Amino acid sequence: MKIGFKRKFTAFFLMIAMAFCALLPALAMAAEAKKPVIGISWESSRDGYDNLKKVIEAAGGIPVELKQVTSKDVKYKADGTVDESCLEPSGMLKQSYADKIKARTYDKTNVAEVMKGIDGVFFTGGEDISPSLFKVPQKEANKGEEINATRDISDYTLWAYCIDKNIPALGVCRGEQMLGIVSGVTFIQDIPTYYAEKGAAYHDLHRMPVGAPNRTYARHDIVITNKKSHLYELVGDTKLANVSSWHHQAIDSLIGSGLIQTAKTVDNGVSIVEGVENPSKDFIVGVQFHPENDCSLAIAEGKPDEALCDVDTCLNIIKGLVKAASK
Repeated sequence: MKIGFKRKFTAFFLMIAMAFCALLPALAMAAEAKKPVIGISWESSRDGYDNLKKVIEAAGGIPVELKQVTSKDVKYKADGTVDESCLEPSGMLKQSYADKIKARTYDKTNVAEVMKGIDGVFFTGGEDISPSLFKVPQKEANKGEEINATRDISDYTLWAYCIDKNIPALGVCRGEQMLGIVSGVTFIQDIPTYYAEKGAAYHDLHRMPVGAPNRTYARHDIVITNKKSHLYELVGDTKLANVSSWHHQAIDSLIGSGLIQTAKTVDNGVSIVEGVENPSKDFIVGVQFHPENDCSLAIAEGKPDEALCDVDTCLNIIKGLVKAASK
């Protein structure tokens, strides 16, 4: 009886082992097919997030709207916005509070909680950034355009966390600018003023002027400047035509920031940075233009004729983030 039981017991577990081994290839394929979760940086109005989600899904990721990153070093109102006591009249974060944010004291923030289960981050465009957050702080010289200090704290801390933890991230427009500011670049607060200081005429190349009929994204070409970059690999060429552009600020010098320049636009002898990366990290990438806009036009809005920049190339840039996050 005992011998028979042992034989049946052994046979049973042998059968289980064989069945498990047979499942291994399928389990491996399932693990390989797991889609990465891509967090979209917090922004209070969330304009266009539905379309952006569709674009990230088309790129192979699972989009998730991230919660606001906050700091215990700053006072907030009941609605989650920064209290006026922490702000200059312009809306810029006061220097004493900006210095605390720049210290990257993550245990005084909720950033680790916000990033639970997130494999990569997409940083969106938006308002001007508090110049008090610059490596060498400045007074506002942005022609009175809106500054959102509440979002500045969230984006600055989230970008710093992604860089320090080597979490794949892609920033567009303001997202690229914040990557530069966190990394310590010098910054152009107003491109028309920058042109004027160089004695060059500016024809609204980077953003249509206020009051322009049918105001939408400005269009221009960019040049890929670094063939040893993620951007060149994803674009597959040294030129990308008709990018979607909407900005009046830009990164100036990258010296001492640890970033490399990957793209530029030159107009009337004035060069503007259009792309940066951190080569010491797996995928920390910023582009000044909006590849997601052309993807949205074609994929989410059903208007492929209005997508003037090559949609496959634009989507490939976002696929680069998804691919890096899947690892």
